[in-house]
Amino acid sequence: MEDLDLLKKAGLNEAQAAVYSALLKNGALTPVELAEKTGQSRENCYAVAKKLAELELVEQIDDKKIAYRLLNPSNLEVLVEKRRKVLAKNEKFVKDNISSLLDIFYANNEMPGARTLEGVEGIKEVYRDTLRVKKDIYFLRTVADIPFWNDDEELSDFLSQYREQRAIMGIHTYALTPVTSRSIKNMRSGKDSAWNFQRVWMPEGDYTAPAEIMVYGDKVAISTYDKMQISTIITSPIIAESMRQILKIMMNFYQNYFKQEQ
Repeated sequence: MEDLDLLKKAGLNEAQAAVYSALLKNGALTPVELAEKTGQSRENCYAVAKKLAELELVEQIDDKKIAYRLLNPSNLEVLVEKRRKVLAKNEKFVKDNISSLLDIFYANNEMPGARTLEGVEGIKEVYRDTLRVKKDIYFLRTVADIPFWNDDEELSDFLSQYREQRAIMGIHTYALTPVTSRSIKNMRSGKDSAWNFQRVWMPEGDYTAPAEIMVYGDKVAISTYDKMQISTIITSPIIAESMRQILKIMMNFYQNYFKQEQ
């Protein structure tokens, strides 16, 4: 039974594991002999052995009758590694494209939808999602994200590429941001303009939560930059419009506030 369990964990189904085990213990066997050893039909044993040959676990030998013999069991490791790579590739493809299915689902269901993502990849997925939606963005920034983006070269490159792609696509960002030396530099150097980034300042200390809010299309994304990075994307036209109006009200308030200060 132990060899069957190992074979199943390697990805073989019940019938494949039984045929493999029979060849392992008895050497070369014909489909008829395999049927006797496994209790399966001759036709099924032939089909299973042929499939195992395609997986490069057994080989067909032609003597007077067609028979199959086992190849080196180390080929199981090769098979597992191949399948792992395929699964990893499929997992990435699903993660990169699941949002399109979610958009269709939520568009045809009245209840708001929520999708929670963890870690750095979760935050990056929010940014990628804004490019897929292709709508203008309303953005409340937190100073907690500064070390996150600036202290890692790979993340810094990702953000630069994102900004350029966003500008090429004609997406405008209306942002409420704290006053920082880097944001002042970006505005004065013309980078804000090149990125279609319209900035409204808010005084230091007015917003201290380690979370940023992005509103785009029918979506609201909230990403935290604390010890753990967690991003939640809410899909709801009503909630998105509500948050968009709240951010617009806040931007108008701070624009008037700074005019009065001057």
